Amino acid sequence: MDEYYVIPEEVTAIADGAFAGNKSLKHIDLRNVRQIGAFAFQDCTNLESVIMRSVSVIGSGAFEFCRSLQDVSFGNIEEIGDLAFFHCGKLDIPEIPQSLTKAGAGAFSHTGLKHADLHWFEEIPANIFSYCTSMGYADVSGARVIHDDAFAGCRELSYVKFGELEKIGARAFQKCSSLEIAVLPDTLQSMGDEAFEKIRPRLVIPKSVCHIGGNCLGPVDIRKSVSIYKSGLYEFRNYFLGDRIVPEKEDEHEHFYMYESSIDVRVQDDGTDKTVGFIPLFCDMDPDMRRNLIDAFREDNTFNYDLFDTVLFSAMSWNQRCRDKVAVVRLKYPFELSDTARKEYSDYLRTHADRIARRAVWERNTDVLSYLCENSLISSGGIMKLLDYSMSLAASECTAILLEYRSKLDWQSDSLLEEL
Repeated sequence: MDEYYVIPEEVTAIADGAFAGNKSLKHIDLRNVRQIGAFAFQDCTNLESVIMRSVSVIGSGAFEFCRSLQDVSFGNIEEIGDLAFFHCGKLDIPEIPQSLTKAGAGAFSHTGLKHADLHWFEEIPANIFSYCTSMGYADVSGARVIHDDAFAGCRELSYVKFGELEKIGARAFQKCSSLEIAVLPDTLQSMGDEAFEKIRPRLVIPKSVCHIGGNCLGPVDIRKSVSIYKSGLYEFRNYFLGDRIVPEKEDEHEHFYMYESSIDVRVQDDGTDKTVGFIPLFCDMDPDMRRNLIDAFREDNTFNYDLFDTVLFSAMSWNQRCRDKVAVVRLKYPFELSDTARKEYSDYLRTHADRIARRAVWERNTDVLSYLCENSLISSGGIMKLLDYSMSLAASECTAILLEYRSKLDWQSDSLLEEL
């Protein structure tokens, strides 16, 4: 067969697998063809361009693995089957025709599309744009549902235009490392497992959300913070269900694995948006502790803070960083905090304040540093060392807090001398 082939005028359909595996074909004009069968051009690895001005239906896998395909001229295309252009890595379609009413799963997966506009689709099919690694923008503003893995692996995707979205499927934006979700639609009802890769700090989960999947806000090794309304708190327990956090190891039961706070949850009152709870949750726990954590989310949309004050804090005796986190947060946000627990946390901070402050400076954690200073927990002897350390790191915000605190200490000292 010649490199350039023109289909005869009388032909209106291409049979299943008709040209599959043809290595000679580079360009084809389909002329009056209205339907392309399944796998018709599969693995035509040298095919570069296709003119399909009359085609309305493209079958499943029709151009699968056409790795050289760069240019496709659509007419009034109506339907594209599953995996139709799967692994056409050089293919970029500047504009998908609005005549398209149906697209199968993975139809454009692993292609070279730079943007995707399907704003007229009510449902975005599973895997449709997965691993389109050059894609930077997507408009799905008409969609109510985005199915599983729809944009998974689109590492350059930085903006997605949502509309009145109701459901985001599992892994829909997983491994989209350039996409940082700042706002979710207030029509959203469900977020699937591992739906996103990254979120902006203090992302607000809308009141409408009634299903929260495991790790739906990104990997546990990326620290993050969210705000959730009280009416959705019980559902948040799903975030930690199953073995998605740390696989259980039969030979390691001697201690927990709690290194960092994985996600800080600020609980808002449904009516006033006033903060009525603050829950620091950890990424790595042994199975028993994880079950205790899940049970701490009550069906009346409250949380059993006694878990932190009795079980968790004592269990983390070997892990200072987690204890530091719990002590500061429980005193700063003393929801359901007993007098006994308050004293234990206070004594702990007084003993370890200089060390905690130094780490806060290193991490540029102004919230923790401010709390320690406001409550006069940093020793007068340690303030100058902390100032030197902060300035050596060029941590300007921390330096400003410490300078203000030193002035307060100097003022207190002067007042004491005047009384004497």
